[in-house]
Amino acid sequence: MKTIKIISALLLCLAWQNVFAYRGFDANGGYVMPMEVSLYGGAAFSDTQKAWQGQEADFGGSGFVLGGTLMGLINNYFSIGFDFSYTNSGYGKSLALPQGEFDFRMEHYRPMLFTKTYIVSPANSRFSVYVPLGAGLDFSRVSQRQSSVEEKKADTLSGFALSAGLGAEFNFDNYTFISFEGRYNFSWYPASNDYDLFAAKNAFAAVKLGIRFDSGYEFIY
Repeated sequence: MKTIKIISALLLCLAWQNVFAYRGFDANGGYVMPMEVSLYGGAAFSDTQKAWQGQEADFGGSGFVLGGTLMGLINNYFSIGFDFSYTNSGYGKSLALPQGEFDFRMEHYRPMLFTKTYIVSPANSRFSVYVPLGAGLDFSRVSQRQSSVEEKKADTLSGFALSAGLGAEFNFDNYTFISFEGRYNFSWYPASNDYDLFAAKNAFAAVKLGIRFDSGYEFIY
């Protein structure tokens, strides 16, 4: 019985050591801020429609997203940093006009200030849940093709973007993790353009792989 108690105590100490290793506490009572870098990719879906030449046109359909984040974990429940994503929505449903069939595609380049708020902290569990939020810029490109032949001319748009979603994260250890994240993105463009397109909406579901490391920046309590 004594041996079992000793082993249990050692296992408990090891578990707490792992938790505090993630939290970044050091022997001096300070907090060494961990950083995380991640790359992601997945499927994207456009939700942008606009009247064009008297009919409702789809500006995009289904495509893909690629991106990456660099973040600092301020505490066990909140991190902040930067996110960059490229979204290619693919061509949407064809629009039948007397001149032929037209369809459109949108590409988005979005640099954003990005945060993650954890509902379940990764410091307390290998599995965590978080809310991703982002705000930044959107640089977009609209491509048009007629009767399956893409035109060389493309319109470029610039504006602002917001993003919100939900993510689930699994930590392999204190340093590596995988996330499954879904986001809905909204962009608006204040300047005029050839399509009178002033807003765009799309969503994506992505798999994110990341690592964490010591930033070297310490808060002293």
